[in-house]
Amino acid sequence: MGNPDLTSADAPSDPNTPEAVLENYLDEHDYEIFRALNANGRISDTELAERVGLSRTAVRRRREKLQESDVLEILAVIVLQEADLADAQVLVSFDQHVSSEVRTEFITMLIDEGLVYNTSSCLGEYDLVFSAWHTDLNALKEYVWDLFDGKEIVDDYTIIPLLKTWKAWDKELDRP
Repeated sequence: MGNPDLTSADAPSDPNTPEAVLENYLDEHDYEIFRALNANGRISDTELAERVGLSRTAVRRRREKLQESDVLEILAVIVLQEADLADAQVLVSFDQHVSSEVRTEFITMLIDEGLVYNTSSCLGEYDLVFSAWHTDLNALKEYVWDLFDGKEIVDDYTIIPLLKTWKAWDKELDRP
């Protein structure tokens, strides 16, 4: 389903840009609304309208439509490295003999964990990757051990500590 407001002449020339990837979901105005909210999630509709070049009412309607369709969610995140907290990616291989119910219970447990901020299915050597954080790497390692304690579903796992993040989503945090 393409965006009817965009013609082929309007399409971004580089297919490897956020605009090009999102063109089936966001038109030019919606993309500018996204970028402005990504930079400052507390921006008012009035300021947003001035930046995007639409009326306040039009911007509010567009923002609400994007939010109601779950295409856009305004989040606050803690920049873990700025708070001097440890985070890691945890790659998990499942025991292939466990039931889908056990897999669902395990994934649900991770989703409900307060120190787990991302949980995704993946292809390849591992079945699941999740991101977790804690006060330091030792506490993070013990936290992961506790998560896996008694869980026969976990066949193998690798913890990859993250030392420096230069960019998170569309936000530059630092330069090398």
